[in-house]
Amino acid sequence: MRITHVTASNWRNFKSLDFEIQNRLFIVGPNASGKSNLLDLFRFLGDIAASGGGLASAIERRGGLSKARSLFARNHQGGRLILDLALTDGDAQWRYRLAIRGEKGGRNRPIVDEERVELNGTVLLERPNQQDKVDAALLTQTHLEQIAANQKFRPLADYFAKVQYFHLVPQIIRDPARVNLSSGDPYGSDFIAQMNAVSGGTRNAWLRRMETALQAAVPEFQSLRLEVDPAGRPHLIAGYQNWREKPARQSEADFSDGTLRLIGLLWTLISAPANGGVLLLEEPELSLNSAIVRTLPTVLAAAQRDRAMQVLLSTHAPEILDDEGVRAAEVLVLRVTGDGTVAQVLSDIDEVRGELEAELPLSDIVDGLIAPGDLGGLIAASQGRRRR
Repeated sequence: MRITHVTASNWRNFKSLDFEIQNRLFIVGPNASGKSNLLDLFRFLGDIAASGGGLASAIERRGGLSKARSLFARNHQGGRLILDLALTDGDAQWRYRLAIRGEKGGRNRPIVDEERVELNGTVLLERPNQQDKVDAALLTQTHLEQIAANQKFRPLADYFAKVQYFHLVPQIIRDPARVNLSSGDPYGSDFIAQMNAVSGGTRNAWLRRMETALQAAVPEFQSLRLEVDPAGRPHLIAGYQNWREKPARQSEADFSDGTLRLIGLLWTLISAPANGGVLLLEEPELSLNSAIVRTLPTVLAAAQRDRAMQVLLSTHAPEILDDEGVRAAEVLVLRVTGDGTVAQVLSDIDEVRGELEAELPLSDIVDGLIAPGDLGGLIAASQGRRRR
């Protein structure tokens, strides 16, 4: 199964969204244009469908409905937050539509205003239904999150529940005690513990594959293994070649930011299940050498060949877009307007059609669309005292 089309209204920065998704999607745009918020749309559905999740929890994790809903919502679509996704699974064509509003009467709880599921054009679910009209409290939950209610479309619920987000923060991996986050934290507080939870034989096989990659990418890198200290806390231990007979040992506390993020990315790809669902990568190029960044599309493509996994990533790195395998139909361009952020697939933007036909580098084409027009004020800020 994979997502093929997204339509949405009033989601965070976006008044409206309407775009197709290939097997990969590279999301580009200026700072504060909404790249993270767009990825969060898919995380939101995952949080609703996940075990122990649900609509109320997913909204609460985002600071309430007022934070998840766009500032432009008041005069658009009746103020409702609407997500409408098309998906394909072989010959099966799915559609899931969810509209949310605030409860009236001052409570402002998130309420299901509409929930609809279709399979090959046949409606499997249409809400509000008669039960909802009898008991309005039922509308505080989606049927997506309820095992007793989603039997007819459980493949859809299971797919959303497998959404995986990667944005490891090296400082958190080195010192997980500095934060108090839940299990499965995408920022890395329990990342090494997750590795340790994998059975020994499988984990060691995956670590050996990672060793080979790290030996090619990190100077003097030799070995990688996992050790548990006397307090029961697991650590990553790397060996580095040097002039001594035995390699120098380093733990995750000594790894560079780039090494930690690369280890995290490799583990995420190697450990992904065969039917991997949606993998969301937030600026995976951070702290990585540009030569490594240039290979990321190829690395992702290789991982996708081995498993049914759709990859959506945000990036500021032109090296990624200039990989010869990246097509304009896989690049989603975000541009900020006075009416919210607009998202368009690069191949659908008329103003750059000539540049695409001339086969100019995609990074140059994108830069012309999203680069700030005048950075003189940024420079002037550092010269302010001398200019008085």
